[in-house]
Amino acid sequence: MTWAVVPVKDLAGAKARLSEALSPEERRALAAAMLRDVLLALTRTPGLKGVAVVTRDPEAATLARSAGAEAWQEERNSGESAAVEFAARQCRERGVAAMLVVPGDVPLVRPEDIQSVLAAGDRQPCVVLVPSRDGTGSNAVLRRPPDAIGSHFGATSFREHQQEAAARCIPVTIVRNFRLELDLDTPEDLGFFLVYETAPTLRPRRPTEAFATLERLGVVKRLSASWIRRTQG
Repeated sequence: MTWAVVPVKDLAGAKARLSEALSPEERRALAAAMLRDVLLALTRTPGLKGVAVVTRDPEAATLARSAGAEAWQEERNSGESAAVEFAARQCRERGVAAMLVVPGDVPLVRPEDIQSVLAAGDRQPCVVLVPSRDGTGSNAVLRRPPDAIGSHFGATSFREHQQEAAARCIPVTIVRNFRLELDLDTPEDLGFFLVYETAPTLRPRRPTEAFATLERLGVVKRLSASWIRRTQG
């Protein structure tokens, strides 16, 4: 069986790199909305036995339980790598065969995207990686078993995951998926996201919680006007 794990830090302090485009309250609301989008996709994926959010943030824990996921609380905030290793220990204690780590800021993700990652990770042992949009980070990592490799985060994590798997002689499969690859970290990411959500040929079947939140807060209208002025200027 496979569990999905979503490490979440403090929602109130999330997305600092979007500070030039969004206010602190807008960033908090966006972080919560993106987490709801991710949890909706994960809890609707047939191939997953369970979903857990690893967090010490009460709001994130409440969102997890409301979505039908579990909330696993660490003893202290020690960073994303420590959170994932904590989750790996929890999975091994439960007899979980594989663990899929998904960030909480990929609002476009759908159940079929998650299923494509699961399908690529049916060997024992194995690692499946979904790179970030720029090809340097890791936006989803499937580890079979849960402790097949360690956790790496940051701009070089995609390479580091591959290097560790190679050192352990564990096969790696790379899955490209544009919805999983788009995490909202920068104003440029936000621009790609809004283009996807508003383009008639790309429009998803329903607006994401993230887009609906930005629209409700007036961010979509504000940013669209700002980008038009930049283009014309």
